[in-house]
Amino acid sequence: MRQFIVAGIVGFGSQNFLGARWVESLFRISPEDRRRRLALELLALSPHYFYRTPANAQLDHRSFLEAECVRNRTSRQKIVDLILAPYLLPSLVGIDYGCGPGFMARAAAARLKTLYAIDISAGVLACAKAVNSAPNLEFKLVRDGKIPLPAASVDLVYSFAVVQHVTNDVFKGMLAEWHRALRPGGTILCHVAIDEEGWQTEAQKRADRSLAGRIKWRFGLHCFSRSEGDLSSLIQEAGFDDLKIMKIREMGVHRLDDDIDHQYLCIARKPSAAVAENRVLAETT
Repeated sequence: MRQFIVAGIVGFGSQNFLGARWVESLFRISPEDRRRRLALELLALSPHYFYRTPANAQLDHRSFLEAECVRNRTSRQKIVDLILAPYLLPSLVGIDYGCGPGFMARAAAARLKTLYAIDISAGVLACAKAVNSAPNLEFKLVRDGKIPLPAASVDLVYSFAVVQHVTNDVFKGMLAEWHRALRPGGTILCHVAIDEEGWQTEAQKRADRSLAGRIKWRFGLHCFSRSEGDLSSLIQEAGFDDLKIMKIREMGVHRLDDDIDHQYLCIARKPSAAVAENRVLAETT
């Protein structure tokens, strides 16, 4: 019963209900020893994180919550170990952009000096703090698209399950902030969907002016496919170079048992100070 009361408060069924003010308030008034359970209950109400499957259909509610917590932690640990590990060094400071409840951030932080886990939802960050805290992991809220860190203060930015859900304008803003926050020579790694079967581009979705199309645009979770050329242009126009776009399952990665294994990883770098200076000189002569 408790989960349905909470659902009514925060707006069950909404794609972004964890961003509601009530969610953060619930954590503030909850005793510290109950916040982890509250976080799991809220994540189970989200359309994104915990869900019933044939494998867990027979579990009672509490066992289901714990099983889904373990599943999320295990799957994100596998992504870190098989995809991100070569880029995560103990001397580096990184950003997990769009960290959600922090399962991947916790795994990645173990390999870095410091990791800033960033999201637009105060509620999901409250869940992350309750479930996935770590000594060198700091959760931060993005406001108006701005990363709350100084310029040139991090070495690495990675982002999974974010880019395909944002418009080109929003992605341009993200890239600009990544570029600002990175030190010269810093790296971005972002998971993307390219020519995804059954998905539409942003232009196709915007062109659907039917009632159903307008409702989906206003209230639905967007899943945009992009061409490799369009994606390359957006990243390079943001000032990154040394761009590589690779299909994840062709990176020598064993199957992840995750929907990202047939999608792509973009890797690019912010030019070093010397390269940037030479580029400016070339453009002015």
